Amino acid sequence: MIKMGALVSDLYLRPAIGTTIEPEAITELCSRLRAPDCPPEGVVRLGGWDLEYRDPRAFATTVELLFRDGVYDVDGLVRPAVIVDAGSWLGLSVLRFRSLFPDARILAFEPDPELFGVLTRNLERNGIRNVEVHNAALADREGELEFLATGNDAGSLRVRSPQGRLTTVPTRTLSGYVSSPLSLLKLNVEGSEWDIIDELGDRLSLVDQILIEYHGFGDLPQTLHRILGRLDEHGFTYIISHFNERNRACVPPLRLAADFRYFLLIYARQLGTTE
Repeated sequence: MIKMGALVSDLYLRPAIGTTIEPEAITELCSRLRAPDCPPEGVVRLGGWDLEYRDPRAFATTVELLFRDGVYDVDGLVRPAVIVDAGSWLGLSVLRFRSLFPDARILAFEPDPELFGVLTRNLERNGIRNVEVHNAALADREGELEFLATGNDAGSLRVRSPQGRLTTVPTRTLSGYVSSPLSLLKLNVEGSEWDIIDELGDRLSLVDQILIEYHGFGDLPQTLHRILGRLDEHGFTYIISHFNERNRACVPPLRLAADFRYFLLIYARQLGTTE
């Protein structure tokens, strides 16, 4: 971690300049992806990248969130810049982090075998380097677990639904990858957030910034309070935002029911590590 009094210019990596994709280009692309006649899979152009997609509507929403709204954008990374991206899906989050921080080392985890193939091809097709990709899920144990593969961005170790198929995927523990300071941890893991944070234990103190897409499912135990409590115990300051128009449980009229689902973005940081 950066000590108080250190030179931020030496120890803090600022985002690259000129990483914005024109809003008109994003709007045009997402309109095509949402058109009734859009193929269920294909290749599209985003900025300077040629990207293979699955589930065009989910792809369009993710493009808007990451490249128009910047929901994962942070104002810098502690050096040496290392990012763990769990739930990398087709690689859009990896590409956003790479465009902001060209010199960062990124560890990307995607358990769905088919989507992992798309992720790998998207990185290779566009010459994205310094990314270590893992066809595995982060979990609270090493080994194998059943995974609901949905073909879109909702695959999960925890959720069970008729919209998908169960398959067995390898699992890894986050503590196995965090033995030295980590600049940024991003989790989009469809209900496994607490399992991963809990397994990390005291090594959570090695993480400088955290982005967690928390998923609340009515048929699973609520763990938001556990996550926030653990962050507080390790000196993190956090904010929580509702960031997506699909998040209907969080907009008026407010309603909770047995089948409720919602998601929140938690951004946490250890204040006092930078000036």
